Amino acid sequence: MSTPSLPDGVAWTAVLVAAQRAAESMAAEPAFRDPLAEVTLVHLGLTRPGQAPRWDDMPGGMAGLTRLMGDMVILRTLYNDRLLTDLPVEQIVLLGAGLDGRAYRLPWAGRRIFELDRRAILALKEDVARAAGLEQTAERTPVVADLAEDWPAALLAEGFDPSRPTGWVAEGLTIFLNRAELELLLTRVGELSAPGSHLGIEVATPLRRALSDAEAADDGVSRVLSLLGSGPPTPPHDWLAGHGWRLAVRTLTELAEQYGRPVPQWFDTSRGGATLWYFDCAR
Repeated sequence: MSTPSLPDGVAWTAVLVAAQRAAESMAAEPAFRDPLAEVTLVHLGLTRPGQAPRWDDMPGGMAGLTRLMGDMVILRTLYNDRLLTDLPVEQIVLLGAGLDGRAYRLPWAGRRIFELDRRAILALKEDVARAAGLEQTAERTPVVADLAEDWPAALLAEGFDPSRPTGWVAEGLTIFLNRAELELLLTRVGELSAPGSHLGIEVATPLRRALSDAEAADDGVSRVLSLLGSGPPTPPHDWLAGHGWRLAVRTLTELAEQYGRPVPQWFDTSRGGATLWYFDCAR
């Protein structure tokens, strides 16, 4: 049986993130378990059952990029896991859900999770989960949508209730959008957010400035840089507040200190790295 080919474009970065979550999941003392990430890596032929991925064997420049990112994916996963779990909401929307496995691993019985993304990446997730016999821990509703198009209509058609508080997540998303797309995204999220809603959103200063010429020339890094949009204004605090949100914020450096992890090279501001913020925006 042939190994499925890796997706291209931004979906390729979803595989990279799944690989990092799988590696954490299979560590001796993992901070979390992500069964979807584990079986996705096996399905794509990037590791064997029961084995953690080996970065130097990963295709498409994933190794160098992973070393630069360090524990960033792990730290943001822990942050948003806690944020969403603590929210008193019954519906959650993952914007650009990718291969997010929260519907298969967090104890969210009674919650409904809407996963917005393009058809191909949602189909890959469903094929993998079905083949592996994974059981959902919450009601999962895939929503086929492009965030640059009329995704609110697709979300509402699947049963989303804008009169109820919602937990929104924009994780690993804003760097791939341009300013106009981000303005429209924030406007639409605001229009669909009842009082009591929260938005977890990740924003970074421009990544290219944090890299040496040699790092920027790495295959995987250059691949990601080619996908980047202009992103939101930085610092983004006034931009988010201007869309009607009350802000609480942590930096990746603060999260690294909280969880006892090294500060990732790419986001170590003491060495010229980018600043990465994690906002809990309340309505």
